[in-house]
Amino acid sequence: MRVQRALAASAVVVVAGLALTACQDDVTVSASTGGGQTASAPSTAKTSGGTGASSGTTGSSTGGTGAKTPSSGSAGSKAPAGGASGSGTAATAACTTANLIPDVSVGSPTPSAEGNLSVTVSLANKGDACTLYGFAGVDLAMGSETNAVPRGFKQPGTVTLAKGEDSMFTIWYRPSPKGHPGTKVTTMTITPPGETHSVKLNWPGQELAAGADANGTDTLFLDPVAKH
Repeated sequence: MRVQRALAASAVVVVAGLALTACQDDVTVSASTGGGQTASAPSTAKTSGGTGASSGTTGSSTGGTGAKTPSSGSAGSKAPAGGASGSGTAATAACTTANLIPDVSVGSPTPSAEGNLSVTVSLANKGDACTLYGFAGVDLAMGSETNAVPRGFKQPGTVTLAKGEDSMFTIWYRPSPKGHPGTKVTTMTITPPGETHSVKLNWPGQELAAGADANGTDTLFLDPVAKH
């Protein structure tokens, strides 16, 4: 009986030991599995980090595209310079004396604030569209002498004339006071701006002031060509 009890007790101890071993094995496997899952989490985090880096690269590419915009805008700002050549349109030619019809008229009989009268010369374009810029050349014939009319202080501008349009300029002069000797002008020779060919017109104005009456810098001058 004692032997049987001893054997039975030994069997219980053996079974308990086996059960304990099995439990320990289960815990170890479970921990190993859990550790594997925990270890995989940093791996997932790294993957997310990699995705973030890719996003940064995408942002950099977008910035590069944006940086080219000022360059494109700058090119766009040059369009007026290249537009004419790109369109193939030739620049408007300068007006020639042969295509300008001159005319002359007397200005207001009332003197200006400086005491000057005026003569207006018009130049009508009978040819294709053309441009004028600057001052005409005007030479006044005074007996045996010819004197050039000085330029005034007005700034010239480009005048574009279509066919049939007029341009004009004004000659300002100090007339001879009544009872004072003056200088008689018979004709004037007109040379349009930029031209070498001239036309001769009769002077329609009064005699010019002479001697002390002509003192000053504003007693005879002309304005630049302008649109009529």
